[in-house]
Amino acid sequence: MAKKPPKVITVTPYWLFLIGELVGTLRRNLEQSPCYYKTMRGPLAGLGVLKDTEKFKFIGKEADSLWGEFYEKYYSQENAHLDVEDAENLKRTITRWETRLQEISKNWILSYPDTLIDAGKLREGAQAFLKDDEFEKLYIIDVLTLAEAASSLLLDNFISAEFMALRTAESSLKKWYEEKTGKKLGRTTWGQVLEKLNDVYPQKDERPKELLLLDYLRERRNEIAHPEARSNSVAASTTFLNVISLYKSLLLQQD
Repeated sequence: MAKKPPKVITVTPYWLFLIGELVGTLRRNLEQSPCYYKTMRGPLAGLGVLKDTEKFKFIGKEADSLWGEFYEKYYSQENAHLDVEDAENLKRTITRWETRLQEISKNWILSYPDTLIDAGKLREGAQAFLKDDEFEKLYIIDVLTLAEAASSLLLDNFISAEFMALRTAESSLKKWYEEKTGKKLGRTTWGQVLEKLNDVYPQKDERPKELLLLDYLRERRNEIAHPEARSNSVAASTTFLNVISLYKSLLLQQD
C-alpha cells in the first residue's frame, strides 16, 4: 500500500508570528523555578504541527519528539517539574530554534499591534469573522459562546475568552465527527470527543489537515482548566482565531 504524502502547511506571516510566540512561551516558562511539565505541553504540541512544513520541519520533529519523551517521563507525576538535564537540553534546543528562525525570517517584515484582533470586529461577535453562509450554520449556542469569548477579550478576561472559544471548538469537532461517521455522540466531554477522534484517526500523519491543531487545542484546554492558569492578550486572541479557523475548515469538510 502506497504511503500517503505528508500534509503540507502553508507558512504565512501569521504562522511565523505564532511560532515565535510558542517558542517564546517555552523560554519564559523555563525561567520559572521549578519549571513545571504542564507548562511545556501546550507549546510543544503546537510546534509539533510544524513537522509537516518545509522550512520548519526541523522544529516540528524535535518538538513532537520532546512532547512524547516528556509525556512518558512526567505525565503520571502530580505537579511534575523538569529535571535539570531536561531543562538544560530544552534551553539548548530553543536557542538552536531561535537562531534558525532568525535566519529564515530576516527577509520577512512583520508588524502587529498589541492585540491580534480589531476591537470593532470583536464588538460585532462571530458574524464579523464569518461569511453569511458560514454564520448561518452555527447553532445558536455557538453564536452565544463566541459572542461571550469576544466580549471577554474586549474586557481583558483572557482565561474566560479562551475557555469559551474552546467550547465552540468542542462543539464543532463533535458535529464534524457525527457527520463523518454517522454516529451520535450524545452528551460527551471534551476529552471523550477527542478520544473518539483518536479512534477514527489513531495516527497523527493520517489525520485530515483540518485536525492538525487538535493536539494544541487539547493541551491549551487542559492548561486553562488548571486553577493556576494564566493567559494574556496574544494567547487568548490566538486561541480565538484558531477556533474560528477550525470551525471554517470543518464546515468545508461537511460540504
